[in-house]
Parts: sequence; C-alpha cells; structure tokens
Amino acid sequence: MQWLQDTAFIINYYLKRAHWLSLDVVAGAVITHIIASRLPDGHGKVSWASTLLVGIAVFMIYVVDRLLDNRKSDHSPTPRHDFHVKNEPLLIKILLGLGLISLVLLFWVPSKVLWFGFGLASLVGLYLWFAFRISAKHTAQVFKEPLVAIVYTAGIWGPAILTETTLAWESPVLMGLYGLLAFQNLLLFSWFESLELDEGFSLAIAWGTETVSSVLNWLLGLIIVGALAVIIFTTYRYCVRAAIVVVVMSGCMHVLKRSSAKVLPDERYRPLGDGIFLISLWLL
Repeated sequence: MQWLQDTAFIINYYLKRAHWLSLDVVAGAVITHIIASRLPDGHGKVSWASTLLVGIAVFMIYVVDRLLDNRKSDHSPTPRHDFHVKNEPLLIKILLGLGLISLVLLFWVPSKVLWFGFGLASLVGLYLWFAFRISAKHTAQVFKEPLVAIVYTAGIWGPAILTETTLAWESPVLMGLYGLLAFQNLLLFSWFESLELDEGFSLAIAWGTETVSSVLNWLLGLIIVGALAVIIFTTYRYCVRAAIVVVVMSGCMHVLKRSSAKVLPDERYRPLGDGIFLISLWLL
C-alpha cells in the first residue's frame, strides 16, 4: 500500500503546482477557444497558431500578474505567490521564451486577428500597470472581476469570431454566456474570499456577501435562460451541446457555492472552480 500513498503524493504534488501555475485555467481557455472556432456546426476551422497564442497569453498574464503582486508592499502572500517567488528566475526565463515563440506564431495569424490581439494586449498591459501602480485602497480594485471576465472572454472568442466566414447568431450569444460564466467564476472566488476576510478591496467585500450571493444566483438564472434560448431556437446540434455544457458548468459553480463549508478550508474551491471549465472537453 506504500506505493499507492507515494503515487498519490506525487500526483498531488504536481497537480498542486500545475494549479499554482494556472495550467488548469490555460487548458480551459484553449478548450473554449477550440469550441468557439468550431461553431456553429462543430466543423469550423481551428487555427493552431491562434490556439497556441491563446494558451500562451493566458499563462503569461497570470504569471506576470502574480509576479507583480509579489512586489506590492501591501500584498498578503499565499502558497501560490510563494511558489512564484521561489521560482521567479525560472519563470522569467519561461516568459521570455514564450514571448519569442509568440512572435514567431504571429506570422500564421490573420491580420485582423493580429490587430485585435494587439489592441487587447495593450488593454491588458495597461490594466496590469495600473493595478501595480495604484494602492489596493483605491476603489478601482473593485472593478477587477468584471474587467478580467471581459478581457478573458474577448481574448478567447474574439479571434474565433473574427475568422468565421459567416457569423451565426449562436456565436455571439454563446460568447455572452461564456462571459457571464467567467464573471460568475471570478465573483464566486471573490465571495469565498469575503468569507475568510473581513477587510480588503474586492467586489464581494465592497458589495457585501449577501448582495454578491444574490448576484451569483441572478447570473445562474441568466445563463440558464440564455442557454435555453439557444437550445430551443438553434438548428445546430453542436450549439445545443455547447449550451448544455454552459448550464452544467454554471450549475456546478452554484453547487460549489452551496458547499462552502467543505471547500473553503485550504482554498479547495480554487482548483475545483477552475477545473469546472474542463467539462468542455465533452465538446472536443
């Protein structure tokens, strides 16, 4: 039985570090981009260059954000941030390498997607600079969750929609649903954090735990209504499957919220919440 314990320890060791590096978030972003590219019938062309760039961009944004967090004087360290501190020299080398790879991949990206990416990258860079420069006591921190949800959704869905020869109405609708799902995810994390902290500057702390709980319920309702509209009116089976997956993911986050007593210790809600996006594997 000792080998089972050793195997479980090794698996848990690497899974935890993969989560600290947000590789589960990267996987969810890549899967979602592939799904968006295949809409509406499931046979849309998937650009391998754009897919790789999406994964690289998400990874780089998360790593850079945490490296910048570690330089804030009022920052409260977490195991995730401590991991980035210990491995900062290696992470910087990885970021530089991925940056060079990204420059090479740009040669295979359509010009309109390229300009869209530059605009979005400028917005992200401005946000990271602004978040690093200002103090956490400024009210601008309150808008982090919706802004990140918008940028995340635009970065994943934008290239896919721009390259569609004929834009079906289901694509922007599902994009909106995924945007609501991303906001639900970020707001849920903020809600969990507000249960642990009585001070800080997140949306949940600013609005109050009960208000955010109500907003999360409304988000679930909006996602269900929007998904039902797609299921009822679309003529594409792939869009029906995509809408069902969105509802399942949103429902899982609602269950996670209702199980707060079990998932709050040791921030168990984080890998579970990020892992919910892997449910989309069913659509590949």
